[in-house]
Amino acid sequence: MRSEDLRREENYQEFLRLKQNADYIYVTYDEKSGGMSAVHRLHKFDKQVGINGKRRGEYELQAMIVLMKKGHRVLLGSERSTMGIKICDGHIDDQRMEIKAIEGDGTWAVSTKLLNATKQHAQCVVLLFPDKQLYSEFRIQEGLRLYNSSPQIENISELDSLIVIAEDSIVSYWNRKATPFEKEWLISEGLRGQNGAGPFTIPPSDAKL
Repeated sequence: MRSEDLRREENYQEFLRLKQNADYIYVTYDEKSGGMSAVHRLHKFDKQVGINGKRRGEYELQAMIVLMKKGHRVLLGSERSTMGIKICDGHIDDQRMEIKAIEGDGTWAVSTKLLNATKQHAQCVVLLFPDKQLYSEFRIQEGLRLYNSSPQIENISELDSLIVIAEDSIVSYWNRKATPFEKEWLISEGLRGQNGAGPFTIPPSDAKL
Protein backbone atom coordinates (compact mmCIF):
# COMPACT_ATOMS: atom_id res chain seq x y z
CA MET A 1 0.00 0.00 0.00
CA ARG A 2 1.38 3.41 -0.95
CA SER A 3 2.05 5.86 1.88
CA GLU A 4 -0.73 8.19 0.70
CA ASP A 5 -3.21 5.32 0.75
CA LEU A 6 -1.92 4.24 4.16
CA ARG A 7 -2.41 7.74 5.56
CA ARG A 8 -5.97 7.85 4.26
CA GLU A 9 -6.75 4.42 5.66
CA GLU A 10 -5.34 5.28 9.08
CA ASN A 11 -7.33 8.52 9.17
CA TYR A 12 -10.51 6.76 8.08
CA GLN A 13 -10.11 4.07 10.74
CA GLU A 14 -9.59 6.78 13.37
CA PHE A 15 -12.74 8.50 12.09
CA LEU A 16 -14.73 5.28 12.46
CA ARG A 17 -13.30 4.65 15.94
CA LEU A 18 -14.10 8.13 17.26
CA LYS A 19 -17.56 8.11 15.68
CA GLN A 20 -18.34 5.37 18.20
CA ASN A 21 -16.74 7.22 21.11
CA ALA A 22 -19.21 9.33 23.11
CA ASP A 23 -16.36 11.52 24.35
CA TYR A 24 -15.87 13.04 20.89
CA ILE A 25 -18.01 15.43 18.86
CA TYR A 26 -17.72 17.03 15.41
CA VAL A 27 -16.07 13.84 14.12
CA THR A 28 -15.46 14.42 10.40
CA TYR A 29 -13.70 12.68 7.52
CA ASP A 30 -12.91 14.56 4.30
CA GLU A 31 -13.24 12.26 1.29
CA LYS A 32 -11.28 14.54 -1.02
CA SER A 33 -8.14 15.01 1.09
CA GLY A 34 -8.32 11.97 3.37
CA GLY A 35 -8.07 14.22 6.42
CA MET A 36 -10.10 13.80 9.60
CA SER A 37 -10.88 15.83 12.69
CA ALA A 38 -12.67 15.52 16.03
CA VAL A 39 -13.18 17.48 19.24
CA HIS A 40 -13.17 16.01 22.76
CA ARG A 41 -16.24 17.01 24.75
CA LEU A 42 -13.96 18.39 27.52
CA HIS A 43 -12.05 20.66 25.15
CA LYS A 44 -12.27 24.23 26.42
CA PHE A 45 -12.97 26.79 23.72
CA ASP A 46 -11.84 30.28 24.70
CA LYS A 47 -14.95 32.48 24.99
CA GLN A 48 -12.98 35.74 25.04
CA VAL A 49 -13.80 38.00 22.11
CA GLY A 50 -10.76 39.06 20.11
CA ILE A 51 -9.93 42.13 18.04
CA ASN A 52 -11.92 40.86 15.07
CA GLY A 53 -15.10 40.46 17.11
CA LYS A 54 -14.93 36.66 17.12
CA ARG A 55 -14.58 34.41 20.13
CA ARG A 56 -11.05 33.09 20.17
CA GLY A 57 -12.32 29.54 20.44
CA GLU A 58 -13.71 29.94 16.93
CA TYR A 59 -10.16 30.28 15.63
CA GLU A 60 -9.40 26.76 16.82
CA LEU A 61 -12.33 25.37 14.84
CA GLN A 62 -11.32 27.46 11.83
CA ALA A 63 -7.77 26.13 11.89
CA MET A 64 -8.95 22.56 12.48
CA ILE A 65 -11.15 22.65 9.37
CA VAL A 66 -8.38 24.10 7.18
CA LEU A 67 -5.91 21.44 8.35
CA MET A 68 -8.39 18.60 7.97
CA LYS A 69 -9.19 19.65 4.40
CA LYS A 70 -5.47 19.49 3.64
CA GLY A 71 -5.32 15.85 4.69
CA HIS A 72 -4.15 16.18 8.29
CA ARG A 73 -5.52 14.23 11.25
CA VAL A 74 -6.51 16.87 13.81
CA LEU A 75 -7.82 16.15 17.29
CA LEU A 76 -8.74 18.87 19.76
CA GLY A 77 -8.35 17.07 23.05
CA SER A 78 -9.52 17.31 26.63
CA GLU A 79 -7.82 20.20 28.41
CA ARG A 80 -8.47 18.82 31.87
CA SER A 81 -5.08 18.54 33.55
CA THR A 82 -3.36 18.44 36.91
CA MET A 83 -3.48 21.85 38.55
CA GLY A 84 -0.63 24.05 37.39
CA ILE A 85 0.32 21.87 34.42
CA LYS A 86 -0.13 23.57 31.07
CA ILE A 87 -1.21 21.38 28.20
CA CYS A 88 -1.77 22.05 24.51
CA ASP A 89 -4.91 22.01 22.37
CA GLY A 90 -4.56 18.51 20.99
CA HIS A 91 -2.72 16.57 18.29
CA ILE A 92 -1.99 16.86 14.61
CA ASP A 93 -0.72 13.72 12.87
CA ASP A 94 0.38 12.33 16.28
CA GLN A 95 2.30 15.47 17.29
CA ARG A 96 1.20 17.56 20.28
CA MET A 97 -0.32 20.69 18.77
CA GLU A 98 -1.18 24.20 19.94
CA ILE A 99 -3.21 26.66 17.86
CA LYS A 100 -2.38 30.34 18.29
CA ALA A 101 -4.10 33.28 16.58
CA ILE A 102 -2.16 36.41 15.59
CA GLU A 103 -4.64 39.28 15.81
CA GLY A 104 -2.30 42.28 15.92
CA ASP A 105 0.76 43.61 14.14
CA GLY A 106 3.19 43.79 17.07
CA THR A 107 6.83 42.87 16.56
CA TRP A 108 6.78 40.30 19.36
CA ALA A 109 3.40 38.73 18.60
CA VAL A 110 4.73 35.66 16.76
CA SER A 111 7.62 34.90 19.11
CA THR A 112 5.41 35.33 22.19
CA LYS A 113 2.87 32.84 20.83
CA LEU A 114 5.66 30.36 20.07
CA LEU A 115 7.11 30.74 23.57
CA ASN A 116 3.70 30.23 25.18
CA ALA A 117 3.15 27.11 23.06
CA THR A 118 6.58 25.79 24.10
CA LYS A 119 5.56 26.14 27.75
CA GLN A 120 2.48 24.08 26.93
CA HIS A 121 4.76 21.31 25.59
CA ALA A 122 3.61 21.63 21.99
CA GLN A 123 5.66 19.90 19.29
CA CYS A 124 3.78 21.65 16.48
CA VAL A 125 2.36 25.17 16.53
CA VAL A 126 -0.38 26.25 14.16
CA LEU A 127 -0.28 30.04 13.72
CA LEU A 128 -3.56 31.40 12.39
CA PHE A 129 -3.79 34.91 10.96
CA PRO A 130 -7.56 35.60 10.98
CA ASP A 131 -6.84 38.68 8.85
CA LYS A 132 -4.48 37.73 6.02
CA GLN A 133 -3.36 41.36 5.76
CA LEU A 134 -1.48 40.82 9.03
CA TYR A 135 0.50 37.91 7.59
CA SER A 136 3.87 38.30 5.93
CA GLU A 137 6.74 35.92 5.40
CA PHE A 138 9.04 38.39 7.11
CA ARG A 139 6.94 38.33 10.29
CA ILE A 140 7.36 34.57 10.51
CA GLN A 141 11.11 34.80 9.91
CA GLU A 142 11.51 37.48 12.58
CA GLY A 143 9.24 35.63 14.99
CA LEU A 144 11.36 32.49 14.68
CA ARG A 145 14.56 34.49 15.13
CA LEU A 146 13.28 36.17 18.29
CA TYR A 147 11.95 32.85 19.60
CA ASN A 148 15.31 31.13 19.01
CA SER A 149 17.17 33.92 20.78
CA SER A 150 15.00 33.78 23.92
CA PRO A 151 16.64 32.24 27.02
CA GLN A 152 13.21 30.89 27.97
CA ILE A 153 13.50 28.01 25.50
CA GLU A 154 16.68 26.58 27.01
CA ASN A 155 16.14 23.01 28.20
CA ILE A 156 12.38 23.10 27.58
CA SER A 157 11.93 23.49 23.84
CA GLU A 158 10.28 20.50 22.16
CA LEU A 159 8.92 22.57 19.29
CA ASP A 160 9.98 21.15 15.94
CA SER A 161 7.32 22.19 13.42
CA LEU A 162 5.20 25.19 12.53
CA ILE A 163 2.20 25.53 10.24
CA VAL A 164 1.04 29.00 9.17
CA ILE A 165 -2.54 29.67 8.09
CA ALA A 166 -3.74 32.98 6.62
CA GLU A 167 -7.55 33.07 6.90
CA ASP A 168 -8.58 29.83 5.14
CA SER A 169 -5.33 28.72 3.48
CA ILE A 170 -2.09 27.12 4.64
CA VAL A 171 0.68 29.43 3.44
CA SER A 172 3.77 27.67 4.83
CA TYR A 173 5.15 24.69 6.73
CA TRP A 174 8.34 25.02 8.76
CA ASN A 175 10.54 22.36 10.35
CA ARG A 176 13.44 22.70 12.75
CA LYS A 177 16.71 21.39 11.35
CA ALA A 178 17.81 18.01 12.64
CA THR A 179 20.76 19.44 14.59
CA PRO A 180 19.22 21.28 17.57
CA PHE A 181 22.35 23.28 18.30
CA GLU A 182 21.97 25.16 15.02
CA LYS A 183 18.56 26.48 16.06
CA GLU A 184 17.60 27.02 12.45
CA TRP A 185 14.30 26.46 10.72
CA LEU A 186 13.62 25.49 7.13
CA ILE A 187 10.49 26.10 5.14
CA SER A 188 9.20 22.97 3.42
CA GLU A 189 6.56 21.55 1.09
CA GLY A 190 7.46 24.11 -1.60
CA LEU A 191 5.40 26.79 0.14
CA ARG A 192 6.98 30.20 0.43
CA GLY A 193 4.08 32.45 1.38
CA GLN A 194 4.04 35.29 -1.09
CA ASN A 195 6.61 34.48 -3.73
CA GLY A 196 6.88 30.71 -4.19
CA ALA A 197 10.68 30.52 -3.96
CA GLY A 198 12.67 27.60 -2.59
CA PRO A 199 13.74 26.68 0.97
CA PHE A 200 15.56 29.18 3.15
CA THR A 201 16.65 29.66 6.76
CA ILE A 202 15.80 32.45 9.18
CA PRO A 203 17.58 35.81 8.69
CA PRO A 204 20.71 36.87 10.62
CA SER A 205 20.39 38.34 14.09
CA ASP A 206 21.08 41.88 12.83
CA ALA A 207 18.00 41.87 10.58
CA LYS A 208 16.02 45.08 11.00
CA LEU A 209 12.60 44.93 12.66
